[in-house]
Amino acid sequence: MADEAFRQQVKNRRDYLRSSRGKILVWTAAECEEDVMRLLSEKTPDLAAVRLRMPDLALFRAGGFTVLPVIDRNGLEALARFLQGERGRAEIESDSGANLTAAADSGRIVTAFVFHEPRTESVTGTGTGTRIETGSEAADYAHLIGDIPKQYEPAELYVYRERFCFPFYFRAAEPAEKLDARTAVRGKPKPKAVIADWFLGYGDGVILLPLLRKFIDREARLGQEVHLIAKEKLASFFGTFLQGCRIYRSPESPAVYEAVLRSSLYRKAILLPVSVSSPPMRHISGLFGAALGFKRPYPLPEPAPAVYPPLPAEQAEELAVLRAAGCKAVGIQFHTGDAKRSWPEARAREFIALCREWGLALVNLTPLPYPAEGCSDWSMLPVEELFAAIEGLDAVVGIDSVCGHVAGFLGVPHITLWGRSFPHLQFPFTSDESHVSFRTLRANYSLVPQSADIADIPAELAFARLTDILEGRLSPGKELHTAEDTLKGQGIEWVSGR
Repeated sequence: MADEAFRQQVKNRRDYLRSSRGKILVWTAAECEEDVMRLLSEKTPDLAAVRLRMPDLALFRAGGFTVLPVIDRNGLEALARFLQGERGRAEIESDSGANLTAAADSGRIVTAFVFHEPRTESVTGTGTGTRIETGSEAADYAHLIGDIPKQYEPAELYVYRERFCFPFYFRAAEPAEKLDARTAVRGKPKPKAVIADWFLGYGDGVILLPLLRKFIDREARLGQEVHLIAKEKLASFFGTFLQGCRIYRSPESPAVYEAVLRSSLYRKAILLPVSVSSPPMRHISGLFGAALGFKRPYPLPEPAPAVYPPLPAEQAEELAVLRAAGCKAVGIQFHTGDAKRSWPEARAREFIALCREWGLALVNLTPLPYPAEGCSDWSMLPVEELFAAIEGLDAVVGIDSVCGHVAGFLGVPHITLWGRSFPHLQFPFTSDESHVSFRTLRANYSLVPQSADIADIPAELAFARLTDILEGRLSPGKELHTAEDTLKGQGIEWVSGR
């Protein structure tokens, strides 16, 4: 009940923020478009572009958009001051209102950008600063683009400086401008786009790495360029590990997919699937591989060696001291944003105590909402540095999340504590059941509660299986886990309950 009440409070807060945030439309002359984008890109990637027929300005204003024209240096200065919080919506609309009617009656077609207004907040004891909340949640962006008049639809992709992209709306039934005319190279094929679904997290990105590397290499041999489009955190992650392709960050919205699929920029667009509504069960890597054009049945790829950032000096020294003392070092991850996948604090504390009694050195790899007493704290490491961190450990114990996937990628023995889902079935006992396995690639032993409630996994059991691994009585093996292995229950132990 407490969790439900908390979730309702969060929802109410989000609804309040959405209803109270203003929506801004900036329309601009062609000669100012680059400067406008430079200003906006410094504040937020959650934009949408509109090929605006000026008589339709009234539709946007009726939808709650405040309109700001930028047609000269004065307009750019006004936009910059507004983004810095030095001017309000009422001021910019009163300045531009006299010019709007004449502009709308002209029948011009211009480029416009829509975004949420900046919010001023205190950053020091005496001053103020301004930021635009980036709308990292898909619902925030959906609220913005949902108020774009229905006469407009995403028919192209707006790409800015090979860094990020967002939907470009055109009036329905009107042909979209062929944007590839200015970027196409004669005699060179259009690139292929790969779109990473916004549901994908870091762990899914780890599974994708060897597949994407193989796909990019194959396309390069054919003279084909690849553009990878992903939400901001995954775009940064892929940018660390992948070479030979362009990587764009985009808002989290189906409108992005629609814009890419309809875009004239690409020869082909590939959306990576994440769900299967009916049997047979597939491993997510197999779904990804089939979408990327590899032959079926698709064998899971051997994780290719990767060049990843080194472990920072402080953590490297700490690990060296543990090794010199003959200690076994075990990484842990017990918490994530999904409460149903997080191991309860009481279970985690009991497990930590058992490990300390046994003389194990525990390394907490991700943030916890409570202190992990007696554990080394490496939770400040970025995801990209977890590869070097986990490579140096003897084992990892954690929930179905990124650290286990990194361990599987590297072949480090690890135990997964399952909650909410099963290794062979996502969201069991609900209408959202999906027959996809998100089990790690290899070296995995899974503890799976029959109830799908992670609290049913006792600390004593997790500790016993960890010691079995460390003492050689249990070997998860470094062979790749197939869908068939998972269905047969290999490396899976079902837990009946408390």
